Amino acid sequence: MSGATGLTARIVNVGVTFITIPITLRYLGNERFGLWMAISAVLAMAGFADFGIGNGVLNAVSTAFGKDDVQGIRRAISSGFAVLGSIAAVLLIVFCVSYRFIDWPDFFRVISPQGRAEAGPAMAVFVICFVLNIPLDIVQRVQLGLQQGFRTNAWQMLNAALSLIGVLLAIHARLGLPWLIAALAGGPLLGVAMNAAQFFLFSRRDLMPSWHLISPRVISQISKLGGLFFVLQLVASISYSADNFIVARTLGAADVAMFSIPQRLFAIIAMPITMFLVPFWPAYGEASSRGDTAWIRHTLARSLLVVFASTSIASVLVLLASNKIILWWIGPQIRPPFLLMLGFAAWTVFNGCNSALGVFLNGLSIVRFQVITTGVFGVGCLFLKIVFAHRYGSVGIPWATTLAFISLAVPAYFWYVPRLLDDIAVKGFACTMEAAASAEGAGTNSA
Repeated sequence: MSGATGLTARIVNVGVTFITIPITLRYLGNERFGLWMAISAVLAMAGFADFGIGNGVLNAVSTAFGKDDVQGIRRAISSGFAVLGSIAAVLLIVFCVSYRFIDWPDFFRVISPQGRAEAGPAMAVFVICFVLNIPLDIVQRVQLGLQQGFRTNAWQMLNAALSLIGVLLAIHARLGLPWLIAALAGGPLLGVAMNAAQFFLFSRRDLMPSWHLISPRVISQISKLGGLFFVLQLVASISYSADNFIVARTLGAADVAMFSIPQRLFAIIAMPITMFLVPFWPAYGEASSRGDTAWIRHTLARSLLVVFASTSIASVLVLLASNKIILWWIGPQIRPPFLLMLGFAAWTVFNGCNSALGVFLNGLSIVRFQVITTGVFGVGCLFLKIVFAHRYGSVGIPWATTLAFISLAVPAYFWYVPRLLDDIAVKGFACTMEAAASAEGAGTNSA
């Protein structure tokens, strides 16, 4: 349910984006539309704004859920909400203090009088909505941790609808860019607020955050794990997001389009794979806390098999139809070479399997190993990309990524994951014996 609704929510969000972009472009004009896109680019930092605390809360909730520890869940929620609220307050104060010292029109290089007048207020509206969303986002982490991601996905579809309605109303009323930003960022904020109110006041009132349940110990645990998640996200982002920059610096900006178009085409395959895998994150955590080793082994093997098979089939189909798809989508001006497309197809398969292993390790809170492995892979990957780009052009970059993954990350996984599964099996047996002893003791007491 979570995977299916997640994919549907992503399709709805993409659909809303395709609808709003041409409408707002015609309404705002090139410069003000570019200002909107520049401000919206801050959304790319959304995964880093909470410094990984949200993922720490998710793992703490899933672990406590596996132990049927309602008070533990409430302590995780309350402590996480306190930390996220503090982060939001600090970010808001920093922005308010620095707002008057930054020349926003010059920062965004806006020339027209209307654009220069709107740059600062539009940025302020966006930052306020963005910061307020940080503590409210905890409801989505809790729902994921309780394996109720379908609730979050349903509300995200409503959020997209609210954004679309708000943008259309703002354009109909001939309002300025700050109002469009308010519609774009305020719709999701309103949806998350309604989700939190419905979940904590009606659906799971027993999980309502409370100041009395804030625990320094839980805050320390969440912060340490969240910090590792933050580093992991940062390292992974640098490793995977530098391709276009490398192409531009080594080959020139003209080659970026030839590279980025097929990159985006094969990235479409990753969307349903991600939606399929994410719900297993808290499920692994719950199974680990219950000592259900057999389920963990079976699910990991099956998810790897499903991901490998589905990405292989999808990559072959996209590879065979790539020329026709790009011709229909972009036009005849972009004709990527076959070896470039083949490189993206190969990396798509490996990256899908990497995602399956990453979700497994995230669910078990094995983050330090991922930070080290991803860091080593990232350094080697960047080096090979630069070398291959100079020698083979943009064609070499996806092959450099694949080669670095096979030579640096795969051996680490082959060494670590079997040992981790054996360790889990031992702990699972101990948990089973402890539970059996407790049940036997309870039966004796009853007798």
